[in-house]
Amino acid sequence: MCPWDAFDPGTVAFCEERLCAWVVEPSNTWSSLAYVVVGGWLLADASRARDPRLGVASLAEILIGLGSIAFHGTGTFVGELLDQAGMFMLSCLILSFAAARAWRWSPSTTALAYVGSVIASTALLLVVRPAGIPLFAVQLATGLGWELVHRSRSAEPATFLNLQRGILIFLAAFAVWITDITGLLCAPTNHLLTGHAVWHLLNAASIERLYRFYALRFGR
Repeated sequence: MCPWDAFDPGTVAFCEERLCAWVVEPSNTWSSLAYVVVGGWLLADASRARDPRLGVASLAEILIGLGSIAFHGTGTFVGELLDQAGMFMLSCLILSFAAARAWRWSPSTTALAYVGSVIASTALLLVVRPAGIPLFAVQLATGLGWELVHRSRSAEPATFLNLQRGILIFLAAFAVWITDITGLLCAPTNHLLTGHAVWHLLNAASIERLYRFYALRFGR
């Protein structure tokens, strides 16, 4: 038996061939550390700013990395649940910040909406296991699209430059993600640098730009 055979497997599989080892996808696992490193750097910045909103944004990046390590390291559904919970921490945050701006929510209402949406999204996976990626995509597209609508109505569109750069980096990352998960560009025995690993690296950079957008928007 392999180390993780006693657990239910994840519902999603990427190009990298899973090994019978404690770390089943080495490239996809270790590249996830980019989120943790960048998130730690942003958390230090948020602590100096003493803005809890930035603190949550930086923690979301760290937890995305830890969840991704859990999933790609084990290939299990438990790891996948942790991975997608981290992803929801980001997508629900973007959505909550955009809603708060549009509807003039108080900080307590925004926090309640954020926590509630993360919990509800994660709980849904226990009922409909494959729902994670589609739900994340809908939340992310809605939140970012809402922010771009705010940009079109803003008197200071320059404040949205980091958001636009982050979206462009994300779109490049998503293009690589597609080639990996579909097998369009795939070398299963490559455990050094996979397409999904490149997705991790680019995504860590795109979230950093998103953080800078929020820092400017919140008056840093």
